[in-house]
Amino acid sequence: MANVLLAHPNIADTGTLSGGAWQVSRDNLKDRRLSRVARTATAAKADTQFTLDLGRSRLMTVIAIVRHNVSTSGKWRVRLATDPGFAAPVYDNAVTVPLDGSPSLQMDFLTQTFMAWEPDWQLAWPTLFPTSVLEWEDDNFWTGSITEEERREYPSLLLAILPKPTAGRYVRVEIDDETNPDGYVEFGRIFVGSAWQPLYNANYGASIAWETDTGMQRALSGTPYFDHKAGRRVTRFDLGFLTRDEALGRMFEIQRKAGIDGEILLVWDRDDAINLMRQSYLGRHRQLGPITRAFVGNFSNAFEIEELT
Repeated sequence: MANVLLAHPNIADTGTLSGGAWQVSRDNLKDRRLSRVARTATAAKADTQFTLDLGRSRLMTVIAIVRHNVSTSGKWRVRLATDPGFAAPVYDNAVTVPLDGSPSLQMDFLTQTFMAWEPDWQLAWPTLFPTSVLEWEDDNFWTGSITEEERREYPSLLLAILPKPTAGRYVRVEIDDETNPDGYVEFGRIFVGSAWQPLYNANYGASIAWETDTGMQRALSGTPYFDHKAGRRVTRFDLGFLTRDEALGRMFEIQRKAGIDGEILLVWDRDDAINLMRQSYLGRHRQLGPITRAFVGNFSNAFEIEELT
């Protein structure tokens, strides 16, 4: 299990967007209101891609696309580079070499020649359900993925966590979803930033919950009527073993800069692939917990992070 990861600030808004073809402005990717989506003109690969120029080399750990309509068969790729042509990217989430680290060439045994490994784009909707919670007759029993019907109402997130903080100026996002039933691809928000993981993970007792503003009224007969509103996730946890440097050099500064209105990308456990999407989201501090001197040489801080919707 990996320690909780907190990313702030979002440096994407300092950059310039280019590329793709759009029927609703691609600059909406930099609008915090997730309902103001950027929508491509078609679902063709040439249209469903864009490049973010940060203006200068910036250090980053996470790249995310919040709220999208990529279908269950769609794939995506994100690259980070120091040159606008992406001739030598410093990060690429498509697997371009074997996992065992062997040379990036594979043998074609029919022709007895070596060929370069093809990039393996990432699924937009990876495995979300272990077989233990599915029935044999379920359409997604073998894949564990979400169904096309469910994904339209499911919290969507494209998330790339770099192996280590990496400096780059250009970020390119590409989508391969030409059979998308909507006929286009749309995005709510792009998040690019550096992240922090505490030396010690959150205390036991951490929680995640759904909250809703759905209203209810009862008729005279007692029948309930509802005004349905989409829910939002809220995560509560304590970091109880912070060093002085983490408490004052990290937490104090995150609270100062983010306040209760600044965006924070929360990734609960990057090693939990099945639940990564469930427990990761773009949120904000609901309140700023005090930095407490718990005991000699040790500090603590309580968090309550609410999802932005």
